Amino acid sequence: MTGTIVAQLFVVLTLVLMIIGKTPMYVTAVVGSTLAALFAGIPLFGSAPVTIKSLLIGGLNPVLIDMGGILLFIGIMQSTGFLHVIIGDIIRAGNYLGGGPGIITAAAAVAGGIGMMVGFTQAAITGVVAGPAAIKLGVDKNEAAGALQHANILGCGAGFSHPTVVGILAVAGIGYGMVNVWGLVVAAAVMGIAYVRMQVHAKKEGFTSKLTPEEINTILEKFNHDKTATIPSWKAFLPFLILIVAASSGAPIFIVCFFCALLTALLARRNLQQSQKEMIEGVKMIAVPFIATIVFLFMSGVIKNTGFVDTMASFFEPLLKYSPELLMFIVSILTGIITQSLAASAAIILPFLTVVLGAGGDPMASSVAAIAGANIGQYYLTGGPVSGLNTVIPVVPGSDLVKANLFQRPDYLFGFAVAGCIVAALSFL
Repeated sequence: MTGTIVAQLFVVLTLVLMIIGKTPMYVTAVVGSTLAALFAGIPLFGSAPVTIKSLLIGGLNPVLIDMGGILLFIGIMQSTGFLHVIIGDIIRAGNYLGGGPGIITAAAAVAGGIGMMVGFTQAAITGVVAGPAAIKLGVDKNEAAGALQHANILGCGAGFSHPTVVGILAVAGIGYGMVNVWGLVVAAAVMGIAYVRMQVHAKKEGFTSKLTPEEINTILEKFNHDKTATIPSWKAFLPFLILIVAASSGAPIFIVCFFCALLTALLARRNLQQSQKEMIEGVKMIAVPFIATIVFLFMSGVIKNTGFVDTMASFFEPLLKYSPELLMFIVSILTGIITQSLAASAAIILPFLTVVLGAGGDPMASSVAAIAGANIGQYYLTGGPVSGLNTVIPVVPGSDLVKANLFQRPDYLFGFAVAGCIVAALSFL
């Protein structure tokens, strides 16, 4: 048995262990990839064109710089109370526009927006307020829980920090911008269909009322920050809106985030020394995505240099000739459903994305396919084991995980359809 075959067997074993999830993901990835590289004849270091050292350095992708900027911004937004103002305003707007279903959808959007920044979406943050309020206005408790957790579709699929998304953009050679916009469209489709279904049910049960401003203020008391009373809404939203617009324009994300963080500090009339400390507090959240990105890209580089990518390409060659991007989408969906984790899906998605790009796949269409498929698929069977539906159920009184997940599934199917249309349009136009 040649070293190349042994190396590819180690790659397969590593991928299987990561998918099963019974071993530490990052330890498995590093150990398995290192052994595979050594059996493939790749030296640890030295003057050779490819070494384990050079592959590790390749994991230090520039996109990590953008991630640091995003977390600088979220740190100061939290500490100044601006983020609390945004949460309150959006929930009030949700109540005004759509009663109970509007509150749930707005709460999901807020939690998802926070998740976009930090790479970890926790719908229970806003669900603890929105869930009971929406149920009071006739939203079914299981529908409320299911729709709240759709926040994760937005946070992961349109965000800036999830390790797998960062790895996908690095492999595809594209930056943030339109890929986030397409992720936002997919998330809006999932949340939108859930909103419509909740409205239909609430009206069928005879609930069409909304909470009074006094009731909303009472509910939001637990969200109040000690400085929110003096912060007007325009001031809280301005830095966030500037960041979103700039991120979609192609401007350097780190610089934009840095100046938006500085603008936040100035608008809040904060001492710059203290503001700097608060920005750094935000950057502390980069630890996990930083390590994960390095590990995933190191593993991707090893897989490519052991010949495993070529083996995959030859196996899927007939389908790759037809539409590599749509094949990427199908593989991503199946991987997400099987692993129930966008993070664990990286073990399959990143090497397969390399195959798809090598077959002529459009980088943007392939990236959207890789992100959207696994992002939605990870929640289809159970609502997701990590930061998933199980974390929302405790804050929505009387909800049941199985029933809430059954409510979610038609929303996810609609999301698959919308994402598939986007991938097809981007690849064929």
